[in-house]
Amino acid sequence: GRRDKPTVDDALLTVATRRFGVDAAPAVVRAWKGYSAALREYPFSTAGLYNSPVHMGPANLMWGVPTDYRAKGATGFAYPFDAIDSWRGPYPPEVFAAQFDRVARGFRETLDTLKAELVSDISPELKTEMGIAEACATNFQSVANQTLFVIQRDQLAQLTAPAEAAKVLDSLEAILRDEIELATRLRTLQSDDSRIGFEAACQYFYVGVDLGEKILNCRDILDHWISEQRAKIAAAKGSVSNP
Repeated sequence: GRRDKPTVDDALLTVATRRFGVDAAPAVVRAWKGYSAALREYPFSTAGLYNSPVHMGPANLMWGVPTDYRAKGATGFAYPFDAIDSWRGPYPPEVFAAQFDRVARGFRETLDTLKAELVSDISPELKTEMGIAEACATNFQSVANQTLFVIQRDQLAQLTAPAEAAKVLDSLEAILRDEIELATRLRTLQSDDSRIGFEAACQYFYVGVDLGEKILNCRDILDHWISEQRAKIAAAKGSVSNP
């Protein structure tokens, strides 16, 4: 009298139908598979899981100068700061950033496809599920952003050619502006769904005010540190053209 074991696709379709209805279920299953494909690019390591900003996403602050806080709390239950060598595990920094960018892109593209397929058939339950997927994409993208920011910030300190320094500074500015957008969007998502940012042991990884602080943090770096670096580049150009 034992029931036949369903295939994976049958099981997924059954769950999706139960949760989101028969019309939306096939598109939801395709989305689940898309998220799974994106997660195959995840650069897994224990260091990345516990030390990197993957649990905080945009809530982790940016720093114009190195903090050297690696020994003072770059752990899963404190703050990642800018200690990328404790985040990345066995992965080179550039690879670590690139992999998180791939995961984030996979989630975004899958979510965009799902929205396009279900233009007028998005139930409240499915809207909530989409919010979780977008929060995942946001956190993954922020890890990539923060890793690149630290890499390029440290490169900038070593550059002497004004043209090269200006190019890196443009990239740093773009990263900061993207972090503002990510923090703003994640704050809206968290306002709609209090599960986002929640963690049972600590009670939360971030709340709305943390994301608000990140927005102010990035704006402060843009207004002061970025401006100071541009002034240094301009001065260096002047000294080169007027030996």
